[in-house]
Amino acid sequence: MTTKSSSATAAAIPPPPQPFILPGTTVGVDLGIFRVDFTLRNPSSGQSRALNGLVDTGASYTVIPAAVLAELGVAPLRSVRVRYGDGSFAELDLGEAQMELEGMTSTVQVLFGNSSDTFLLGAMALEAFALAADATNRRLIPAQVTA
Repeated sequence: MTTKSSSATAAAIPPPPQPFILPGTTVGVDLGIFRVDFTLRNPSSGQSRALNGLVDTGASYTVIPAAVLAELGVAPLRSVRVRYGDGSFAELDLGEAQMELEGMTSTVQVLFGNSSDTFLLGAMALEAFALAADATNRRLIPAQVTA
């Protein structure tokens, strides 16, 4: 009677799959806030500005103060009703800008925030780059895209 060697058995069992991380989600147990550097550009004029913003996957859209978007010449496309994290509501303009993040460039939708609003990167921007937030290590990580 022949027996299989343990190395042959080990080779037949595939390694465990990597965790499936969707773009725009948060991984890790620490829900601390972290910031990332990015560049926002008006795709028509090429005007750009280097910025730093909070990563917030609980927010759908990226929020940029309206004065900064006006400075770049980004025009509103329409208005949307927005609910803030504190439960309050506002009507904000929505536009499109080009963003450079983690060495990649993509078009993202941006809300024209109030002057008091912070620079905020929402889940849809991270989805555009196929990135997720690693809150534990306070960094962005590649995510897996589904079709």
